[in-house]
Amino acid sequence: MMETSRNKIENKILKSSRGELFFAEDFKSFATPENIRLTLFRLENAGLIERLAHGIYIKPKKDPLLGTVYPNIGEIAKEIAKRDRARIAPTGVMALYLLGLTTQVPLKAVYLTDGSQREVKIGNRTIKFKRTVPKSFAIKDELLHLIVQAFKEKGQQDITEDFLETIKKTVKKLDEKVMKNQVIYTPVWIQKQINNLYQS
Repeated sequence: MMETSRNKIENKILKSSRGELFFAEDFKSFATPENIRLTLFRLENAGLIERLAHGIYIKPKKDPLLGTVYPNIGEIAKEIAKRDRARIAPTGVMALYLLGLTTQVPLKAVYLTDGSQREVKIGNRTIKFKRTVPKSFAIKDELLHLIVQAFKEKGQQDITEDFLETIKKTVKKLDEKVMKNQVIYTPVWIQKQINNLYQS
């Protein structure tokens, strides 16, 4: 029985693409949690997969110069959200980084979620899922959400001309429908800034 379940797990991984993420739960129809854990442990020792965090594995993608190429924190966060059937939205420094407003890759990426609150450690980085109210997801447009989070991270008192000039290019990329229907869900002070930049 164990051999059969092991073969099923191994075959699923072998057929997958390099760089693909797996969760221990992906194999729950094949074996018991204990058997899954043992099989994944053996496959990790055999070099077929690598463990990124508790219950999260990757089929490594190798580069001749760089070695193993790992997915970025954002990709891992999206996969975790997909597994949990939860919505997530980046905040803080992660939002600034995704908009190209900082080159510093955050060691702690914070995401709002309507799923479970938790922290996942991936090497020296951490993904924090912060439980929030459903109205935090009133903004459906991803770009607008990032812009709003960037303003919040800076804070109303610390908005500089340099910051406004830099984010202006991004604001100009917003769709007219988004400006009309979704900007109303942002805090009033941010609404004013976005509208001024969009119209300037």
